[in-house]
Amino acid sequence: MEIPGDGDYVDLVTFAFSGPTDYDRNQPLYIDAEDPSCALTADEFRFLVRSLIAGFKACGLERGDCVLVHIPNTIIYPALFLSIIGAGAIFAGSNPASQTYELDHYLELSKPKLIITSPEALQTVLDASSTKEINPGQVLVLDTPVIRRMVQSLPRDWARFTLETRRRDASTPLSLPELLSHGESEWLKFESGTNLSKTTPVAMYLTSGTTGLPKAAVHSHHSTIAAHLCVQFTVPYKSVRLLCLPLFYRFGAHWQIHPIRYGEPMYVLPRFDPILFTEAVRRNHITETYVVPTMIHILNRDAVSPVHQLDGVGSLPSMRHVGVAGAAIDAASIKRFQNFLGPQAAVWQIWGMTETGAAFTNRFGEGKYPDSIGKLTQLYEARLINLDNKDVIHQDDSPGELEVRGPGTVLEYRYPTQQPQEGSIKDGQGWFKTGDIAYVKDGYYFMVGRTKEMIKVYGYHVAPAEIESVLLKHSGIEDAAVIGVPLEGSNTEVPRAFVVRSDNANEKPILTAEEVDIFVRKHLVSYKALDGGVIFVSKIPRTVTGKIFRRKLTDMNAYRDRLSSFLGKRNGSS
Repeated sequence: MEIPGDGDYVDLVTFAFSGPTDYDRNQPLYIDAEDPSCALTADEFRFLVRSLIAGFKACGLERGDCVLVHIPNTIIYPALFLSIIGAGAIFAGSNPASQTYELDHYLELSKPKLIITSPEALQTVLDASSTKEINPGQVLVLDTPVIRRMVQSLPRDWARFTLETRRRDASTPLSLPELLSHGESEWLKFESGTNLSKTTPVAMYLTSGTTGLPKAAVHSHHSTIAAHLCVQFTVPYKSVRLLCLPLFYRFGAHWQIHPIRYGEPMYVLPRFDPILFTEAVRRNHITETYVVPTMIHILNRDAVSPVHQLDGVGSLPSMRHVGVAGAAIDAASIKRFQNFLGPQAAVWQIWGMTETGAAFTNRFGEGKYPDSIGKLTQLYEARLINLDNKDVIHQDDSPGELEVRGPGTVLEYRYPTQQPQEGSIKDGQGWFKTGDIAYVKDGYYFMVGRTKEMIKVYGYHVAPAEIESVLLKHSGIEDAAVIGVPLEGSNTEVPRAFVVRSDNANEKPILTAEEVDIFVRKHLVSYKALDGGVIFVSKIPRTVTGKIFRRKLTDMNAYRDRLSSFLGKRNGSS
């Protein structure tokens, strides 16, 4: 599939509003999953985007400025996204639950001209921004009642809503009525024959930062359009989506354009909650959603998940497609979740990165292996590189480092001031090193692990994810993570497991480290054994998308080793 305009690429906002099909423009498209009466039609959404653009321009927003959106999911989030870009600025999203230290880091990366936040996060924003020469007048506060009142005023009572504007000065945060009291404005468009779509940044997203401080991946109009097209394909059912992934992450942001471009309704939850999720699916006849592995594990868990309190097998019968991405997940967990859906439903993995977009997917009806990330999507190329001799791998079932090339890849990085910049993002031929280890079989790709996370045991490359998937098969283990630790008296590493006992394990004899070690030895070759030991913990540190936060895990391990060494010396001296 070609990107619209071929060499003369369009801007993202024009792309969003220029869908390939006609649809009923009076139908609700962006719908509050908790209050479906609060919704935006196509015409209302377009009016809102144009009004926001006018407001941003009136606030002094200029081309290339950044706007930080620091709020939970809401039905106007996509309008904020497109209007920021339409005003010529750069969108940046952050987790509204971030603490001051975390937010301070992202303010340094994004250097926003305007911050959009909620009343709950306002004090954190003010504390973090006070050291960045950002005054309160550069902060827009949005709360749910105001958003719902604004949506319900469209279009008949719009003038009355904007009359709520109050006089203010630079020491007072901006209000939504005030922002929307400047009429409408057209969005920034590119002149024919320019290459601006490829070179103009529109959004930046934090990388996962699982092994160090997060940096920001910056994307252009062109890369955002390309990434969108790679996850859009025809399905034999009516697409009614439920969005519960955070929109400040790029994978969640993929789905913002679908309603307005294709006329496909999307229900929006502010966050994932198993009860709200299940109720929204059943009440609104949701056919499609996208989740991270942590959500699947929560829904699978007997003691927590509301799906077990409904009809049993097939308790979410309307669902036809569930895409899983963000981190590795085992086939057994996918198959278990499949039981809660109808017989025609499919649960398949998707692979992508903040830097690449979704480069691999299992399209509806094409999935073959539950533990596969699927086939290469359109517009992308991929190759595997041998870890030892750096040659390109051409045969199946041979793991290597995954590299991808395509128009959806990152434009540039923005780094923290104190962090040295890395080398080129891509090589001279446009190949992006993902840092993931994968192999291919019959055209389907399978993930093995991360190059930075690989444990080198007596010369063998051992992927923590492989051992973790085995550990999660044990009925007494709820969660697990594996890292490499030095083996005393040698120059090699060995695997060490951090294990969370499952709740039902308390009903049986307590799970021991020896049992865990024996279980792994029964399933894996001897050099993958847990010779670094088994540590029981209450929780595995994970990111919002479910990835193991290995930097924190390594810090936990280092602290434990220091404490053990101190106690050993103390006991030895007494």
